[in-house]
Amino acid sequence: MSSGIEPELRRLLTKTLRIIVSIVSWAIINSFFGLYLEWAVIMGHFNTFNAVFYTWFVISLAALIYFLYRTGRK
Repeated sequence: MSSGIEPELRRLLTKTLRIIVSIVSWAIINSFFGLYLEWAVIMGHFNTFNAVFYTWFVISLAALIYFLYRTGRK
């Protein structure tokens, strides 16, 4: 008899950990660029950094939602 973790429980824990790590990583990256570097803050006028940040934000959010959808279906 094997003393390891059951395969179904291992699969569930792995999926949960991947989801948590992906959400936290996405949030940290966007917080750094948006808040720390102030690319999300519009000061006076909309500049190139704002455009790059908001474009990145929308594309990465769509990719994150797709990843979560795909991971949740498995």
